[in-house]
Amino acid sequence: MQIAVASDVLRSDVFRLVVGQLILTAGLCALILHWLRTRSTDRSTLYFGVVSLLYGLRLIVELQMLPAAFPSVPWRVFDHSITLVIGVPFALYLGSTLARAYPWFTKTVIVLVVLIGALGAFTLIQQAPMEHVWYLNGLLTVVSLVGWLYIGFFPKIPIDREVRVLRFGLLALGLFSLFQNLSVMHVLPQLGFFEPFGMVFLLGSFFYVSASRSLRVETNLLAIRNELDIARQIQASLLPKLDEAIAGVEIHARYAPAGSVAGDFYDVLSDGRGMGVLIADVSGHGVPAALSASMLKVALRAQADQISNPAEVLSGLNRTLRGMLGSQFITAAYAYFSARHELRYAGAGHPPLLVWRCATKSVESIEENGLFLGPFPQAKYSAVSSPFEPGDRCLLYTDGVVEASNRKDEEFGAPRLSEFFASNSDLPADLFCSALFDQVTAWSERKADSQQDDISLVLVEFQPAAVADEQPIFVPEPIALQDLRQPI
Repeated sequence: MQIAVASDVLRSDVFRLVVGQLILTAGLCALILHWLRTRSTDRSTLYFGVVSLLYGLRLIVELQMLPAAFPSVPWRVFDHSITLVIGVPFALYLGSTLARAYPWFTKTVIVLVVLIGALGAFTLIQQAPMEHVWYLNGLLTVVSLVGWLYIGFFPKIPIDREVRVLRFGLLALGLFSLFQNLSVMHVLPQLGFFEPFGMVFLLGSFFYVSASRSLRVETNLLAIRNELDIARQIQASLLPKLDEAIAGVEIHARYAPAGSVAGDFYDVLSDGRGMGVLIADVSGHGVPAALSASMLKVALRAQADQISNPAEVLSGLNRTLRGMLGSQFITAAYAYFSARHELRYAGAGHPPLLVWRCATKSVESIEENGLFLGPFPQAKYSAVSSPFEPGDRCLLYTDGVVEASNRKDEEFGAPRLSEFFASNSDLPADLFCSALFDQVTAWSERKADSQQDDISLVLVEFQPAAVADEQPIFVPEPIALQDLRQPI
């Protein structure tokens, strides 16, 4: 007789151990998958992992031979604790998948589970009998299962394959669990432990739904990445193009989005008597900012007949963009370099223009700011003029340069930028742009693809070699510009 009993115990333990390990492994895999998908807002995989982990652990903890093998371990406390809390992730999973139209039911179940769990914890601490706790827990399980089954058949959401699979899993668990809990409540005779069969069916449906959702999310992310790649190519094509040098005037730029696309923008215009350079920064990041930045290309071309007047260019841009930006705004700076060695400059809430004076070996900061572009239709702008002699350099940049911060939250700052500008004035213009970008990146202690803000800078240099040439510095006809962008 004892051999038969021992054989039954061993058979039961083997069943619990095998099923528990399978469910536990599935839970761990789901948790690892959720951890790898750090940017996903779908938490169903997390809830599935926690439910599987807890249920697998409970099956293993309930092995009848464990107390004899490890008598000092409080297996009973572990078992009771898992049983009392497992309803929370279970309700969260169904609430995030099948019961999205019934948030009140999910919240009610979670609150009741927590209350019964608190009562169970108090009873365990007092080492009192747990019969009343198990009766309440079984009653809640039966009632909530009836509710979940009702929701499964009347989900108030589109009935797709995932809903049908969850219906099947819930029905299987409902039948097995209903019998099991009614047995615990002594309503039905105790004929055996059948709940794991139903749980296997339900966790199988959970696994299918979580895998299906993960695949769909990854497919959508791949499509979004492809679309962002196309958007990045289109945005790059909007940037101006320039020859290596135009009649002694050399322009170089660096452009580094904080994400796939950027809210920074720069452009170059020529009227045959001079050259105008615009740099702008749209508030925010990503696609919304990039869409607003793309409008600047057309808006600037509409100012082609007055590119020699920076104040009128900014006023025209403000009128054109009025009412098109929503809650966004744009900071901008526009500089015009005339054939008469004159620099004209106007800004709209933008960081100051920096000019390296070859004659005095010093950096000059020029600031002539009006209001941001977009929100203020009646904004007025004014311009200042300054000499721009052979050997001088002019640096336009967005706030991503000066606001780049290190791990101590110290910004790169305007003084450090001016100092770098002065101490590296002997570098060729192209190398200077690369050196400045590398310096900002090194300061922020981040890789270029993980920077905090978009970074753009444009360097204009009046080459000394062109001084002896008596021809006009700028070509008499509008020019076809080539690529300003350089690899970073």
